[in-house]
Amino acid sequence: MPFETFLIAYFNALSELFNQLWLYFLLGLVISALIQEFVSTKRLLQYFGGNDIASLTRATTAGLFVSVCSCGAIPIAATLRQRGASTASSLTFLLAAPWGGLLHVFLISGFIGIKNTIILLVFSLLTAFIVGLILAKFENKKMIEAAIPKKHKKGEERLCVGCVDVEQMRLKHETEKLDRRIIYCIPKNIWHIFKDVGKYIVIGLLIAAALKAFVPSDLVVKYLGNDNRFLPVLIAVPISAVLEVASEGLAVLGGQLYQLGASLGVVFIIMMVGVATDCLLG
Repeated sequence: MPFETFLIAYFNALSELFNQLWLYFLLGLVISALIQEFVSTKRLLQYFGGNDIASLTRATTAGLFVSVCSCGAIPIAATLRQRGASTASSLTFLLAAPWGGLLHVFLISGFIGIKNTIILLVFSLLTAFIVGLILAKFENKKMIEAAIPKKHKKGEERLCVGCVDVEQMRLKHETEKLDRRIIYCIPKNIWHIFKDVGKYIVIGLLIAAALKAFVPSDLVVKYLGNDNRFLPVLIAVPISAVLEVASEGLAVLGGQLYQLGASLGVVFIIMMVGVATDCLLG
């Protein structure tokens, strides 16, 4: 293939992907910025103290309302752990936030549709919750390091989750008037979120465009499709583990593989393993 033809095919695929995704990306940015502005992250995260089912459920569902990628979830989870949250609930949040983030959800829905996105979202959050339950059992039996007490004594250096400073968990706009928060603060939030995740989406787009332009769909169906039982898993797990891309980039990559013929299970594995290893390596 001549180099000019190669470039034309690649940039045509890149253009098609951009046209397919820009609206989902924009909607995800706007909604994530609104949530970041009007949902008090401090109040949301201060209920993660225990190892009970209610705390783990809150830690899981909080992933829908805290707009961070897998890299951004790490410092929040670490802060929660240091200031009184149980190890299990902190790690549950660390797993749930990248999978359940609304920007990620909008991006993947542009490829696989609303119904399949809901299926992936439910199973992703369920996986995070089950992992949390297992870790809670280990923590209660002292098999892993237990969290510091949620309540603290006066003058103690480490504070409980309920005392986390607002400035460390969200932007400082709560005292602004509503019109200023919408006109001035929301665009700033959008830019802040874009700076965090934009590079990963670009990486995902570049890789997905190469797949779209040069990888035959029958090859993807053969090795990653529904006809095989275990082969797609054996292929998807190591590939996902070595990809150093955050959840938004993985959404683009997994979505493109789905359109080429990969099974929904492969997309789930890419998201699950990719996010988990990105969190660990981050």
